[in-house]
Amino acid sequence: MIQLAQVQYLWIIAAIPLLLLLYGLYRRRSKRMLKRFGDPQLIKTLTPGVSSRRGWLKISLFCLALFFFAIGLSRPRTGARVKEMKRTGVEIMIALDVSNSMLAQDYTPNRMERAKLAVSRLVDNLDRDRIGLIVFAGDAFVQLPVTTDYVSAKVFLNSINTGSVPRQGTALGQAILTGIRSFSLDTPESRALILITDGENHEDDAVAAAREAANQGIQVHCIGIGSEFGKPIPLPDGSLLKDEEGNTVVTKLNEKTLTEVARAGGGSYVRAGNSDFGLQGIIDAIRELDEQEFQSVVFEDFNEQYMYFFAIAVFFLFLEILVGERKGRRYKSFDIFTKTAVFILFTGLSLTASAQADKKDIRSGNRAFRKGDMEKALLDYHRAVAKDSSSLKAKYNLANTMQMIDDHQQAVSTMTNVPDSLSDSREKSFAWHNFGNMYLSQKEYAKSIEAYKQALRNRPGDMETKTNLAYAQKMLQEQEDQQKKQDQNQNEDQNQDQNQKQDQNQDQQQNQEPPPAITPQAAQQMLEAVQQKERETQEKVQKEKAKAAVPVRSGKNW
Repeated sequence: MIQLAQVQYLWIIAAIPLLLLLYGLYRRRSKRMLKRFGDPQLIKTLTPGVSSRRGWLKISLFCLALFFFAIGLSRPRTGARVKEMKRTGVEIMIALDVSNSMLAQDYTPNRMERAKLAVSRLVDNLDRDRIGLIVFAGDAFVQLPVTTDYVSAKVFLNSINTGSVPRQGTALGQAILTGIRSFSLDTPESRALILITDGENHEDDAVAAAREAANQGIQVHCIGIGSEFGKPIPLPDGSLLKDEEGNTVVTKLNEKTLTEVARAGGGSYVRAGNSDFGLQGIIDAIRELDEQEFQSVVFEDFNEQYMYFFAIAVFFLFLEILVGERKGRRYKSFDIFTKTAVFILFTGLSLTASAQADKKDIRSGNRAFRKGDMEKALLDYHRAVAKDSSSLKAKYNLANTMQMIDDHQQAVSTMTNVPDSLSDSREKSFAWHNFGNMYLSQKEYAKSIEAYKQALRNRPGDMETKTNLAYAQKMLQEQEDQQKKQDQNQNEDQNQDQNQKQDQNQDQQQNQEPPPAITPQAAQQMLEAVQQKERETQEKVQKEKAKAAVPVRSGKNW
C-alpha cells in the first residue's frame, strides 16, 4: 500500500488542465495573428518547418513531467507501520505492592518510588522478553497485560500510586492468583512472577497461591522492601497513619513470609537495598528459563518512493527537450527546460536530505530515550517533527516521551491525529490502543474506553485491548460509584441541617406560644407519629448493628 506523506502538493496536478487550456488559447491567437499577414495555406507553404503537432506533443510531455513531479513532492511511501515478527524470550509479570505501607520512608524517597525506579531499570535491561504489571493492596488488578512494548510499560509504571487500588491492605495470595491468570498460553514453560512488597500479608494464604503457581510452571520470586525495625507511614497532610485504636502504625519487613512464598513458588527471595535493589540475581535466574518463541509487534519505518517519480518526471522533460517545434531542428527550448530539470533534481536531493535528517533525529532520540536522557530525546523528536510534520513515528515517540515526563496534556495533543492519519485497519488498531493507554494512565477512564473501542473496531480479536477495556470500564464504574456516594452524603448532610433548623424553629414557636388545646383525634395522630418515628429509629439502629457485624477482611488500611 502506498501512502502520501504530503498530499498538499497534489494541488499542482490541478494546474495541468489550466496549462493545456492556456496553450490552446495561445495557439488559437497565433493563428488569428497569421491571418492578418496573409492566406494561412500560403503561409504554411512558405514555412514548411513549422509543425503544430509537435507543439502539442511538447506541452503534453511537459504536463506529464509536471504530473510525476507533483506525485514526487507528495512523498509516496510504502511499507507497514507495524510488523509482526518472531521473537524468543520469557514472560515476566511484576506484581507491585501499592498499599499505604509502601509510603514508608526507610528508602529514598520512599518504598514505592524506589521500587518503581528498580522496575524501570529492569525494563531497560530486557530485550526480547514480554513484561506485564500487576498492582495490589487489598485486591489485585492487571495494570498492563504482558507485552513487548517497553515504552508503554514505563508509562503505566509512572502512573502507579497508592490510589491505584481502591481497597487498602496487603493480599499477596490474590496478587499471585491474578498473576497466574494473566500469563499467555503460548509460553507454558517460560513464565516468572516477581512480587515486590514489604511482606505484611493481611488477607490470605500466599504460600498456597505460590504453590499453585509452581504447579502451573510459574516461578515466583520475591523482593522484600522495608526494614526489620519498621517505619511510620506519612500521609499527604504531614501526619502519620494511625490504626483503629489511634496508635501510630509502624510497618516492618516480613522476611519470613516472603521467604516461604519464594520457596513454595520455586523462586528466590532477595532483600532490597538502597543502592542495590537486588534485581540482578533474579534476572539471572529468569534467564535460565527455556526461552520460547512468540510473535511480537514492532514499529517499522516507511520506504520513501518519491525519487522514482522524480526520475520519471526528468525522463519526460528530457523527451520534451529532444522534440523541437520545427521539423529537423531540435534543442530550441533546451535552456528553459534544463533549468526546470535541474530544479526538480535539486528538489529531490533536498527531500532526500530532509528525510535522512528526519530519520537521523529519530534515531538520536531513541538512543537518548534508552539512556534515560528524556530532555535530549524530547529535543530530537521535536526536531524530527519540525522537519517532517507528517512523520507518524516521530509523533508517536514524542508523545511517549512527553508521557514519561508527566506532560500528559501535550502527549495526548501530539497523538491526537496519529490514528486518523492511518488507512490500514491494523495500524489504526495499534495507534488507538496506545491512545487508550495514555488516557488510562491519566485516569480519564471514559476517554480510554472510547479509544479501546476504536481499536477493537479495527481489530476485534486483540486480547490486550479487550483486557485494558475491561479494566478501564471497572475503574470508571468505581469512580462513578464513589461520586454517587459523595453526592448522597452531601444530600444527607443538607437534609440533616434542614431538619435541625426546622426543629429549632418549632422549639422557638413552642416557647413563644402557649400550647393550644388538643382534640382526641389530634392526640391520636401525634401518638402514631411518635410511634412511627420510634420504629424508624429502631430500624436504623438494627441496620447499624448489622453493618457492624459484617466482618472486615483485616481492619488494616496499610
